[in-house]
This record gives sequence, structure tokens and C-alpha cells, in this order.
Amino acid sequence: MTAPVRPPAADASPGPAPSEAEIHARLVDWLAEAVLAPDADPAAPLRDLGVDSLDLIRTARRIEAAFGVRVQLRELFAPELTTVRLAALVARCAALRGGAAAARPGTAEGPVVLTPSQEQAWEEQTGERGQWDQALLFTTRPGIDPEAFAEAVRRLVAGHASLRLAVEERPARRPRQQTAALATDGPPGSALGAVLDTVDVSELADADLSAAVALRCAVEQRSLDPHAGRVARFVRFDAGPSRPGRLLIAVHQLAVDMVSWSVMLADLEEVYTALEEGRRDVWPTEGTSYPQWAQALAAHARTPEAEEQAQWWTEVTRTPAALPPDHPVADPRAVNTAATAATHREEFPADLTGRLHAAARAHRAHPGDLVLHALGEVLAERLGEPAVRVDVLRHGREETVGDTHLARTTGWFTTTVPVRLDLAPGTPAERLARTVGHLAALPGGGVGHGALARHGRPRIAAVLRAATPSDVSFDYEGDDADALPLGTLLPDVAPEPVGDITAPHWKRPHPVEVIATTEDGTLRVDWWYSTALHEEVTVRALAARHREALVTLLQALTGPDVPGAPEAPTR
Repeated sequence: MTAPVRPPAADASPGPAPSEAEIHARLVDWLAEAVLAPDADPAAPLRDLGVDSLDLIRTARRIEAAFGVRVQLRELFAPELTTVRLAALVARCAALRGGAAAARPGTAEGPVVLTPSQEQAWEEQTGERGQWDQALLFTTRPGIDPEAFAEAVRRLVAGHASLRLAVEERPARRPRQQTAALATDGPPGSALGAVLDTVDVSELADADLSAAVALRCAVEQRSLDPHAGRVARFVRFDAGPSRPGRLLIAVHQLAVDMVSWSVMLADLEEVYTALEEGRRDVWPTEGTSYPQWAQALAAHARTPEAEEQAQWWTEVTRTPAALPPDHPVADPRAVNTAATAATHREEFPADLTGRLHAAARAHRAHPGDLVLHALGEVLAERLGEPAVRVDVLRHGREETVGDTHLARTTGWFTTTVPVRLDLAPGTPAERLARTVGHLAALPGGGVGHGALARHGRPRIAAVLRAATPSDVSFDYEGDDADALPLGTLLPDVAPEPVGDITAPHWKRPHPVEVIATTEDGTLRVDWWYSTALHEEVTVRALAARHREALVTLLQALTGPDVPGAPEAPTR
């Protein structure tokens, strides 16, 4: 579990540095959770073991918690990094650490610019913007100490600036964001105000309890307001001393991404446990706060390093990216709303998922790269083009921007990056290599595109913003369950629904969104689309063709006996 940093006292000195062998043993244990092949060589480079960027972000948090060392993510992403080399790096840093104090929790920051993802979404979502969040409902262990829990939530919110975010709209000027101060002493309930609420459901029977929880969750979806600074809600359902309760956490999309959930949950668990044990010195801390990241990203857009990327992004955005709709309309964005959204799912055999990971390792790629490449094959065939452009969602925590440390920071870092998929003639391995090579060559991990388009010099920004976004987006989320560090306080995800996280009028960012996940070793690909733009039969045909393209790719890379392959026609 990732423990929050304990800021040292002014006269404190660091403890003895851990040995390299001790560090290596811990790293092997942690990374073993991410390595899917049971016979993998732990001495091999991490990328050859199937360890992805999100696994490395979690490892960075664990390193900081266990050894008091902040390792830059750029160092973790080095292509030849092994556990031995990483242990040596951490040992060197631990021997030199000086115990620099973290920023004081609860400090107000801003106003500063919005990040590119925030600003684009703010422009797209006109009207009421409150009902657009990420929400999870958990079971809570019986007998929670209400005072300790309230104090734990206070410390969590004080330690993470994005949970105190507010957006300021200004007539004829760009919106800004700032974070409110939060008192770190006195009664926690008074300091938190509308952030925390407790609902007594102890007198309800189990069936009635579930109904009451579901109803309240639906109501809470309309309680957030980024204008007023209400971007986070913690609603605890108290079921009494002998039954598991519930905890709803709802955070506005402008303030959170999926990586942030593992940070928040681990911090909440650790702080509550410490308080329950009578230890009051544990406070969550961040390296670079979210407002500081927004400033760093805006400044980065005006650097020569970033401006050198402009030609790359300009060439990529010239690649065809339009998927003709079945129902042409004057303004596709106006009808592409949550109210018209539908989905189709393709589920692949578990054996195929294993073959997918094996093929990815063999070709020094991420499994998502292969799923994306198969999508490119389908779109190129559909559009009759040798290359196509897809908007790919990436985690966006790129520490190549400024002197930033983001492994423990909450906020909306997810960035949408235009990616060119070159499907010119060649063998399947050669065509895949072009895709993998393009993804590896993305300047700065892709964050420069949004930074230049939103905060670059006017000439550069105008060119990039004039490019029409792709009609298709792709997101490989991997195994979401592994990303949630559930513990004794929140032992499981609750069965009740959380309600609609988007309002009916919410505008979807792309006509077709392809989201791939793995759960229990099974690959699932969801195709989200708008019924106002595309017919179900069209999307089903695209999904079936994508399935066929992925299976065909794996057959070419690993052999013909791939589960899920179409049956040969009988003669």
C-alpha cells in the first residue's frame, strides 16, 4: 500500500539509508504484481516484462512512501531500466536525501490558467457543467470512528489541491482556476463544510438500505459545482456498528483522473488507520500540486523545446480522421450528447488476452498498441486511406515538463493525443512496427500538443486548433481493478449504482469512442457511439471487423491457433 509522506520536523534528520539489496527485494515484490508471465526473467528490462506506465507510476508512489525518495517518472520510463538498475538509483537518492519540507497542507493557490484538457472541455460543455464527474461507491467496514473518519477526509482534501479547485469565468477572457484554503485545525466538519456528509441508514433493512443508498447517490450526481468550488463530495452511509456501511466519493471530472483514485484511496486508508491508532503526524502530501502543473505546462508551451514539436503535430493533424455518419446533420457536436449515447461490447477469450500480452512483449510494445493498431487497420480499410488519425487518451503525467513530480498528485492529467497510424503495405510485423515506433516517438509523451494548441504562441496555436479532432478516440485502460488499493477501511466496491455521472445534455468529445479494458484476464472492447449519428448495425460491423483484424494480427505474430479466430468456411 502507498503510505502518505510524513513531513519531517524542522530539526529532524533522515533515518539510515536502506541497502540496495533491501530496495531490490521490495521492487521485485511490487513489480511482480504487474508481470503477467509466470516464467518472466526478473532481470530483464521492465518494458520486456509487460510493465506499463501506470504500473511505474504506482511504483514511484511506493518508492516515495517506503524510502522517502522521489524518483522522476522520466527515469522510470528509461527503455533499458531493470529492477537492479532501479534499486541502485533509489539507493543513491536515499543516501543523498535531505528531508526537504513539503508544501503546507490546505494552502490556497492561484488563480492560474486551466490545463489544455480542462479548457477544451470547458469550452465544449456549455450551460450547466456540474453533473460531469467520476464517482465510486465502496463498502465500509462496520464500526467506523466518525471523528477519525472526518479528520482523515479533512487531511486528504487539504493534502490534494485539485479537491479544492474552483473555476472562475471571466467575460471575454479565458477561465482560470484556483484552490481554496482549508483549515487544518479545529473541528474537521466545520472546515470541510459541504465536502463531507453522513447519512444514518442504521434503522433500515438491508433491501431498504440499498434502495436508499442508490437514491441518494443519484441525487448526489447533481450536487457538484465547479464555479462554487464544490468539486468533491464524500457521503458516508452509517449502517450501524455491526453492518458494513457505504462511502460515495464523487469528484468533478475537471479535478480527477483514474490514476488519482489510487492516490486518494491509499491516502485515505493510511491516514484513517494512523488516526485510529492515535498517530496524528500523518498527512498526505503532493510533489507538484495541480495548479503548479497547470502553470508549468503553460510555460512549457513557450519554450524552444516545445516549439520544435509544432511541425510534428502539424503533420500528424493533416492525416485523415473523419468517419462518415449514417445520419448527416448540420452540427454533429450538438446532437452527440449523453442522452443519445449507446454502446456495443466485444469480449475476447481469456486465452487470446494472454496471446496479446505475449505478442506485445515479443515486439517491445504495450498490449494496447496492438489493439490500437488493429483499430487503425479497420479505419484505413473503411476510409480507403493509407494512413488514419485516431485521438488516443494517455495518462499525461509527463515529468519532462519543468521540474515536476506528479506520482502523488491528484487532478485531471489525462490528455488526448492525435496519433497517426501508417498502414502502408508491408508484413503485419512491419506495419505494427510503424505504429509502435510512432507511439514511442511522440514528443514529450504527447502533452506538448495540447500545451501548444492552448498556450503556445498565437501562430502555432492557431494552426493546431484549426485541425478538426478525429471522429474516433481510443483508450486502453488495462485492468481497472488492480488500480484500486482497497484495504480494511474500504474493503470492496459496493453493489449499488452510483447514478448518471453525466447530464443528458453533456456533449461527448468524439462520435465514436473505443475503450479497451481487461478484467480477470479477459479483454473487452466497448464501442460508444451516438444513435443520432450512427446506426447500431454500422458500429457492430466495425467492432466485428476490429475483432477479426486483431485476431489476424495475433495469428501472424504468434501462430495460427489464436482463440476467437473466425471459423474457416465449409466447402
